[in-house]
This record gives sequence, C-alpha cells and structure tokens, in this order.
Amino acid sequence: MSQRLFDPHVHLFDLSRGDYHWLRRKGPPFWPQKQAITRNFKQQDLHLKEPLQHCGAVHIEAGFDNAEPARELQWLAATGFTGAAISHAAIDLAPADFAEALAKLQHPLLRGIRDITEGADGARLLNPHCINNAALLAEQGLIFEAQFTLADSQLCKRLIDLAVAVPTINIVINHCGLVSVDGWSLWQDNLALLRSCDNILIKCSGWEMLYPHKSVQWQQQVIRCCINALGAERVMLASNFPLCLMQQSYHQVWQEYADMVLPQKHKLMHDNAWQLYRQP
Repeated sequence: MSQRLFDPHVHLFDLSRGDYHWLRRKGPPFWPQKQAITRNFKQQDLHLKEPLQHCGAVHIEAGFDNAEPARELQWLAATGFTGAAISHAAIDLAPADFAEALAKLQHPLLRGIRDITEGADGARLLNPHCINNAALLAEQGLIFEAQFTLADSQLCKRLIDLAVAVPTINIVINHCGLVSVDGWSLWQDNLALLRSCDNILIKCSGWEMLYPHKSVQWQQQVIRCCINALGAERVMLASNFPLCLMQQSYHQVWQEYADMVLPQKHKLMHDNAWQLYRQP
C-alpha cells in the first residue's frame, strides 16, 4: 500500500542566478558536509522509491535574493515548479514598507513569507509593527513562517500574542522551534503554552542542523512531544531538502518517518501540509 506525502519544507537552488551567501564554502555556517549541498537542485531531484508517493512540495526561500525576493519566485516558476512557495519579507518593517514588499511578491506560487529571527535577530519579532504586518498577511490569506528558538520564553510569548491578536493568520514554526538537548525542558514548557492557539502549527525537520549525531529515537521523541502538545492536526513532517543530504538521502528521510510509530501518520506526512499550502 502506498504512503502519500506532501513535503512542506524544501529548498531548490540555482547557484548561477542566486546569492546564497550562506552556501559559500568559506563562510558560515561551518557544516562539515556543506559540500554535499553546494550545487543546483530542482524539483526533479526529490527522488522517492515505492511505496512512498510524492504528492507535492513547498519551496522555502533560501537567500536567493533577499533584496529583491520576487526574483526567486520568478526563477522558480521558470523551472516549471508545480508546488507552493514561501518567500521572504522582514516582519518588523514599517507597515507601509511591509505592504509594498508584499505587493512586489504577488505571484501564483506564493503562499506566505518567512522571516528568520534566530539569535540576536529575535529582537525584531518584538517590534510593535509585527502585529500590523501579521494582520496584513492574514488579509491576503498568507502564512507567516516563523524560525526562532522556541526555548526563548520571550519570543514564544510574543508569537502567542501575534496569534491571539490576529486569529485569522496561520503561523508555522520551522524546524521544531530549533529544539536542542540543552534547552529541552524549557522547549517543552513553551511548546505546551501554544496549545490554546489553534492557528500555530509546527514543522518537524532540520534534524541535520539541530542534532548532528542523528538519532531516530530523538526525532520520534520530539515529534511525539509536538503531537501531545498541539494535536496531530497541527504537526507536519518535512525534509529540509537538500540540507538533509548532509546525513542521508531524501528517500531515507521519508522512509524513516514512515517507519516511526506515530499516531495519524497520514496527517503528519500529507494531509495537514496539503490542506495548509494547497489552499487558493
């Protein structure tokens, strides 16, 4: 019996057209296996074997051109990409500037924006403009992809404030809220605080960045915690392709998910992401 999947977090590259400063071998992040991903990737590289069945993917902006992010959407469409796309816009821009940035991003592939607010950049998530900008995203039916450390209690509370202030926006936390062994207890406590916010979802991915010594047991523990806190309807499994290739093949990522003992796996691997990202 086939296992359908919809991958809500992939990155496609064209090194000849995009910037990708973070991919340059001499710059950070200094991953030992970085050379495995320093090349072009297209939708056709998302290889799976039976019984896994690919039903679609979401391309997440990856630094193609943060000054003119619409260029990435245009390039993506020119490749024949058939999925959905998350572009870039700074969530702390002044409202007029944010509205202008969204206007430039209008494209059939667009489903939302991501803003990475890790580390010191987390202060930007606290900017008062964020609520107005989240409201504009909601008005346009766009998703806000939040990438920050969930173990940061101040930022977690801020995300809850955004979700409550703008109940019509869908907020998706990337890469399990950057969970770590060191911050495990606080991460669990803050994850539990999100329970009442039905418009906050979480994507479980990025294991190759979060836990260099890969462990399926650790992955399953994190995923189960997300399900217990938020419910299976608000959890999505994803690959973070091609970064996953620093540890294993694309097929192996999804085969391991398929082999895990998890409740309502069809929702985690397909239904939740399909419903969120395929909506017009």
